[in-house]
Amino acid sequence: MSVDAVLNASKGLIVAPAGCGKTHLITEALGFAQSKPYLVLTHTTAGVTALKKRLSRFAIPPRNYVVTTIDGWALKIAGCFPGLCPLGVGPENPTVFYPSLRRAVRDLVVNGNISEIITATYSRLLVDEYQDCNSEQHELTCALSCLLPTVVFGDPMQCIFNFSGPMPHWNQTVETFFPTLATLQTPWRWNNAQTPDLGQWLLEQRHRLLLRERIDLRSCPDYVRFRPLLRNHNDNIQRQQREYYSLLRQFPNDSVLVIGDSRRASSRHQFAQRINGIDVVEPVDLSDVIKMAASLDDANAANVMPWLLQAAAELMTNVGVSTTLRRISSIQAGRNRTAPSSLENALVALALAPTRQNIRTTLLLLEEKEETRVFRAGALHVLKDAINLSISSPDKSIRESASVIREQRRYQGEGRVSHRSIGSTLLLKGLECDHSVILDAGNMGATDLYVALSRGAKSVTIFSGRDEFTP
Repeated sequence: MSVDAVLNASKGLIVAPAGCGKTHLITEALGFAQSKPYLVLTHTTAGVTALKKRLSRFAIPPRNYVVTTIDGWALKIAGCFPGLCPLGVGPENPTVFYPSLRRAVRDLVVNGNISEIITATYSRLLVDEYQDCNSEQHELTCALSCLLPTVVFGDPMQCIFNFSGPMPHWNQTVETFFPTLATLQTPWRWNNAQTPDLGQWLLEQRHRLLLRERIDLRSCPDYVRFRPLLRNHNDNIQRQQREYYSLLRQFPNDSVLVIGDSRRASSRHQFAQRINGIDVVEPVDLSDVIKMAASLDDANAANVMPWLLQAAAELMTNVGVSTTLRRISSIQAGRNRTAPSSLENALVALALAPTRQNIRTTLLLLEEKEETRVFRAGALHVLKDAINLSISSPDKSIRESASVIREQRRYQGEGRVSHRSIGSTLLLKGLECDHSVILDAGNMGATDLYVALSRGAKSVTIFSGRDEFTP
């Protein structure tokens, strides 16, 4: 579609199926300079970083735009006008703070106190990934649209971030307030990969899922490989691993994303443990790394060493917690027949003096252990950085240090996905790859399935108990 539809609209919605050129359209629009910059809002700092990189690659002048998250913009406004926008709670309680922040800034905009400032600062508002807006963010956007020409971009079939509060009804609320200007219909991702038939098939399946109609997972055999799941769980895992390695042999230079169970991170970790050269995509909140850090803070002196071993076993292979503990016990009792290794000496030292320096030394030696393979590189990196920070800032606990590192990653956009990774639809949404492997389509709802299906530009491999999917 023409960029004129975006630039000439006073208010509207662009429906944007996956891979159909939405980001290019936004980039093209921002290339047309106005007297004031565009305000471009999205949901995550990763999304902000990705868009800014694309704008830089296409040499769009930074003076043309302000790109930030919806909550980040609201936080800036609240900080500029604390008297007009009082907040009763701080960000240390995010589940209360952010809803309060959105409501307060919405009220500030609606009341008209900063209307002249907003219209003097920005020329137009563009909001990306609108299907991820909760009701409070939608109401804030509606308030801003009374001051600025506003176009929102989204796709109801990619609405999987629906756990941050009540969501606006797409048909009755979003499309009523923002009339549809156009629906993008050219599958550029697949056209560019020389697989236009796969792109067209995905658009057809999206339409069927939107209408809650059954789809046939065998109906695009040239590009979509259906693999039935059997009753034996271990057999299924082995077949999934073989399928993954088969893709690597056929396409040694291509990227592969494996899409696992959103509800069970442990199942994704177990898959990565068994596969060479694949990394785990970590959630932004890094909740289990924070728990590891807290456990090291809270452990009594006798437990620091075994707890570190347990944490390491969740991040790398060949730790051998039970065997290692027996060996250390033997060394401590003087019953060992062979001399201790550098790692074993470090573990003994850690048991005697559970300092943060000894924790760091031991963790580094565990990583260097022969035949050890790190399968959660991002999580290990955060844990090591947290320990380092807690050493250089001894007033901070390891948990507090991990929280600081987490927020730094969040702010920097978390460039965290390697070209061979496993994650969930929640973690991989917005990414693309050459080939995707879906480990169990039967566990998914319609929107999760569409997001999963639309990651791979060249092929999709689907494991499921049935060869059809009914929403």
